[in-house]
Amino acid sequence: MHRIIFTLFIIVILYGVYNNYKKAKLHENISKKSCSICQKNTQKIYDLKKELSEIESTAYVKKYIINVINHGSHDLGFKGKIMEGGYASSDDAEKIACYVLTLSGKFCKNGYEKDAPMFFTSICGGCHGDDGKGLGGTYPDLTRKKLLGIEQKENFLRTKIKFLEHENLKHIKEKNGY
Repeated sequence: MHRIIFTLFIIVILYGVYNNYKKAKLHENISKKSCSICQKNTQKIYDLKKELSEIESTAYVKKYIINVINHGSHDLGFKGKIMEGGYASSDDAEKIACYVLTLSGKFCKNGYEKDAPMFFTSICGGCHGDDGKGLGGTYPDLTRKKLLGIEQKENFLRTKIKFLEHENLKHIKEKNGY
């Protein structure tokens, strides 16, 4: 009788050890999967924060202006509606961008070419005015310290970072049973 009880006792202990091992392996697999999700989000957060740290730099703003000149802008919500892209060649877009930077107190490394104001006036002045102030709010004011499109991009980046940080926190809580 003692042997039967002892054998059953050993079987119960071995079964418990086996179940704990199975649970540990399952948890390890879940943790690895969770970590990869958090790692991807963390990399995205790092990249977004890097872009956010550069958003007010002259190089970033210049690139933004050139992009708008080449491809247009459709999401600023002005009375003048959308701005179509492609009114200037790539070379002229860079000249205009360097000139536009000076309107808000920034400067390109090598300044702007002397014909840049003429390109701005002839291509952009009809909507933004020769002074770049946007014709009374109908079009974006290019003399602002921070251009509206840059401001919107900055807000988007901050929102995206908060969302990803929240997702990581939510994921960690779920993983740990909170």
